[in-house]
Amino acid sequence: MACGAALAAIVVALGAVRAAPESDAVLRTIDVAVTDASGAAVSGLVPEEIVVLENGVARDVASAKEDERPLNLLVLVDSSRMIGSSFRLHVVPAVGEFLGRLPRSTRYTLWTTGDRPEKRVGPTGDPALGYRSLERVHPQGGNTMLDALVEASRELEVAEGERSAVVAVSGMGIEFSNRERRQIVELAAPNAEEFSIVHFREGDADSQMQANYGFVFDGLTRRTDGVYETPLSVMGVASALESLSADIHGRYRIRYATLLEIEAQEVKVEVARPGVQGRVIRTSDEDSVQSAEESAKAE
Repeated sequence: MACGAALAAIVVALGAVRAAPESDAVLRTIDVAVTDASGAAVSGLVPEEIVVLENGVARDVASAKEDERPLNLLVLVDSSRMIGSSFRLHVVPAVGEFLGRLPRSTRYTLWTTGDRPEKRVGPTGDPALGYRSLERVHPQGGNTMLDALVEASRELEVAEGERSAVVAVSGMGIEFSNRERRQIVELAAPNAEEFSIVHFREGDADSQMQANYGFVFDGLTRRTDGVYETPLSVMGVASALESLSADIHGRYRIRYATLLEIEAQEVKVEVARPGVQGRVIRTSDEDSVQSAEESAKAE
């Protein structure tokens, strides 16, 4: 019965492409972050509230489910000397609160980037371990964040059925990386599904170093559909991480009807609730496209 009901729903969703050969009609899966006007995560969405625009064309939505896959998360924290007392006053509490808000199914690994990239905790699901570890850190050296993005993300071990992400918190201190900035983006980007950066604009980096930070952070977040937050001071880190928490919690997997030969060059999601917006994160990998028959069996 469940399989029959699922197939019926899929047939309805494929109505917009019914004229195409059956083998060409598919359901494509996208991952979306949904938040309201205050930046809070939104729950309980149903397909009738969602509009998917693929290359400007509205597509029928077959299903919308909250993404309950376990999250494998890497957290990178700038602990360079330039942060000084702000590290304990602002960065440590903000990161501690962020760890405490993670979904229960999250396993995270914590690294710091002062003097040299160093693994501190993890993988673990206990937020208190990360907070206590950061409390024992003494800021020192230059900022090795750019190298850490490569080295630490390489150690992410993601099992089938999990999602992966990197969240980095960095200032604008003197930057010590051993790799060229384009190489950093190319090496780091494949290691996680999503990179999000909180980059507060305090520190003594010269113009070239500032350009390196901007190129890498913007490049990684754009390439992986992550979030790039740029508070003017370290005091804005807590608010930026709170927004990222909501973004992580408000995840949905949406399936919509399309044709196999259509390349999803631009996909947008609109939600029929006042002030609610959807941010598309991932679209149409090979594993995300199913025929109607395959989708029914999956149900």
